[in-house]
Amino acid sequence: MNIAFCSKGCDSESELDERFGRADFFLIYNRENDSYTPVENRAKEAKGGAGALAVQQLVDNKVSVVIAPEAGPQAIEALKKFNISIYSQKGAKTVQEALELWSQGKLDPIEEPGNKGLHRV
Repeated sequence: MNIAFCSKGCDSESELDERFGRADFFLIYNRENDSYTPVENRAKEAKGGAGALAVQQLVDNKVSVVIAPEAGPQAIEALKKFNISIYSQKGAKTVQEALELWSQGKLDPIEEPGNKGLHRV
């Protein structure tokens, strides 16, 4: 199973990004081999629809779960279409903290869009 985190950096101690579609990186954790792969978010510079474009990148990387601050309407719709679960990163500051909280079942699923698709660059 691959879990993606919205990240500002390329390792588990990286700070979480406050954006989904315009996050700097997706740090993808592979649970089977306990490894991280940083993926630069190609959608972050998109003129519009960054959330949906970011979801496609997650699909391409076989992500099953994403930990994010929130997601807009297009992103939520795309995540549901591809059966990718999304959880709030809650109060976590780093990727490692968010992974620990998720592993303990302490992160809440995101069911509804949070930012209504507003662009926050």
